[in-house]
Amino acid sequence: MRIADDWNGDPYDNTNLAAVGRYRTARQAHEAGLAVLAAGHPYWIHQEDGGFILVVHSQQADLLRHEVRIAEIKNRYWPPQSIDLPTKTTRKTPTLAFVLLLIVVFAAQNRVPVLEQLGMNSSEGVIGRGELWRTITAITLHGDLGHLAGNLFGIGLFTYLSARYLGNGLAWLLIIAISALSNLTNSVVHSGESYFSLGASTAVFAALGLLSGFPLGLFLRSREPLQTRDWLVPLSGGCLLFAWMGGGEFPTDVAGHFWSFVYGTLASGAVAAIALHAKASPRWQSNLIGIAWGAIAVCWALAWNFSQFSNASNN
Repeated sequence: MRIADDWNGDPYDNTNLAAVGRYRTARQAHEAGLAVLAAGHPYWIHQEDGGFILVVHSQQADLLRHEVRIAEIKNRYWPPQSIDLPTKTTRKTPTLAFVLLLIVVFAAQNRVPVLEQLGMNSSEGVIGRGELWRTITAITLHGDLGHLAGNLFGIGLFTYLSARYLGNGLAWLLIIAISALSNLTNSVVHSGESYFSLGASTAVFAALGLLSGFPLGLFLRSREPLQTRDWLVPLSGGCLLFAWMGGGEFPTDVAGHFWSFVYGTLASGAVAAIALHAKASPRWQSNLIGIAWGAIAVCWALAWNFSQFSNASNN
C-alpha cells in the first residue's frame, strides 16, 4: 500500500476516489489517514485552498469514513493536555520582609524574654483565657538560632514559590490564616493540658501545602483529561517533603506541621478550583498582603496591651 503526499486530481483516477475528511493542515490529514492504513487501504491527500482533503478509493469510502470517525473520537483527548501552571515572576519583597521580621523578633526575644511568654501558642492561654492572638504571634517566635535558621530556609523557598502561584497577597494571607488555624487546632486538641508551641514552621508547611494543592485544584477544575504527572507529582512531592522535614522528636511540633500541610493543600485546591487567584487584581493583592501584615501587628499589639493591663492589675 502507498501514501501519496499530494493528489492533484488525476483525471484517470478521480472517478474512483472519494473524500472522507477535510482538515486544516497536512499533518492532521495524515494522522486521520492512519486509520485508513490500519484498515488495510491506501489514502491520498488532496490540497485545496484553505485545507487538505483525505481521499480513498470510492468502493471503501463509507467504511473508511466510519473508521476515520471512530479514530477521531478515540484520539480526541490525545495527547493529554498539560496544566499551564502560573509561573509569572512576582516581587520577593514580602518574603524578604517576613524573613527580616523573624530575625528582628528573635533578636528582641533575647533582650525582652517576656515576649516569648506573651506570644507563644498555649492551650491554657488560647482556650482557657481566650488569648487568640497567640495563634499568630507564635509564628514569629523561635526557640533558638537553629530553629530560626531552618524556618528561614523554608520561608524563603516555599512561601515565595506559592506566591508565584497565587500572588503575594493571597498567598501570604492564606499562609498566616492557615498557620493560625493550625495553632488553634493544636490548642483545641490539647485543651486541658499544658501545651506550648512556637515557630514559623507552621507557615513553612502551610506554604508547602499551598504548592501541593494548587495543581490538584486545577486538575479538578478542568473538564478534560489531564496528565497525571501534572497534579500527582506535585502532591506526592509535597507529601514526601512533609514526611522528610515535618517529622522529628520532641520538641518538634509534628501535629502543627501536619495540620498546616493539610489545611494548605485543601485551601490551595479550593482556590485553584474556582480560579480565585486569577480573579484577584493587583490592587486586591496589595490589599490582602496589607491585611496579612496588619493581622500580625494587631495581634502583637493585643499581646503587649494585655501584659500591661495584667501588670497594672497586679500592682
